[in-house]
Amino acid sequence: MKIKLTITAILLLTIISCSNNETEKKEISELKIELESAKTELANCSSELTEIKNTAENRFIRAKKLLSENKRKGAMSEFKGIVQNFEGTNDAKIASKEIDKINKAIENEELEKERKKALGYKVLKANTKIKFNDLSLRFEKVWIAKRWIFDDYGSQYFLRDATRGNKHILARVSITSESKNPSLPAILVYKMKDGELHLLGTLGYEFRRWEDYGSYLGNYADYKNDFSHSKTIPFNCGIELSEDNLKAKSIYLVLKKSSCFNRVKNKYGNPEIEYVKAGSCKAKSILTVDDFDDEYVLIKKL
Repeated sequence: MKIKLTITAILLLTIISCSNNETEKKEISELKIELESAKTELANCSSELTEIKNTAENRFIRAKKLLSENKRKGAMSEFKGIVQNFEGTNDAKIASKEIDKINKAIENEELEKERKKALGYKVLKANTKIKFNDLSLRFEKVWIAKRWIFDDYGSQYFLRDATRGNKHILARVSITSESKNPSLPAILVYKMKDGELHLLGTLGYEFRRWEDYGSYLGNYADYKNDFSHSKTIPFNCGIELSEDNLKAKSIYLVLKKSSCFNRVKNKYGNPEIEYVKAGSCKAKSILTVDDFDDEYVLIKKL
């Protein structure tokens, strides 16, 4: 329709510029009539298209899509349009209920914000079982000790004693993965200071046990420590920190829901396989209560 209208207008202008007789004037007059008719038809089509777009059904479709994208303001506008334009209908009643739901959700969120502001970090709950992406982590024990034990291969095991004035924060965790080669998350230590959680460090991953000394040395594979063969692998994690930082009820063990530790093969040293931290894990140096809504999870308060 737009193309037809444009061609008609161009033709009309061309004839006007060249017309000198009655026949041409008549043709111009007819073209003018045709042009006005085309304009009217275009306006009608545009109006019909607007009506189709703004049917209750299409407004509902747009509103639901906006809600799925967490765009409440746009969804609210669509629902209000249904209530205003289809007053008294069942569609208007349904839309009105959806508006009430959105308002209630917003109200609840505001109340939750106020509750968090009033209680601070006291609202956080400890989680010993955490799931995200393809991983499930089960924290069997979290404690503070001088000695960190790992790489048990039956007849012997390895240990790391903290130096004077220091202690280890230790976590015994079993990790289940749907992936055959997952990246493991960061287990972080934060200290409460001046009403805020300040980052102290990141726990390292060590295998809890090996089949025997030969598998520890890498002479042959230990499939129980390989996610491509075993769905669940046990780890003993730890970090050495100053005792001055480890005062009772001021330490928070936190998990960050993101990939951070990757499986690597060592050319030198034992064991041949280990999980190594990739950079800083992008952990926040200071955590607020709101950070625990999504990316961070409290494992235990020590």
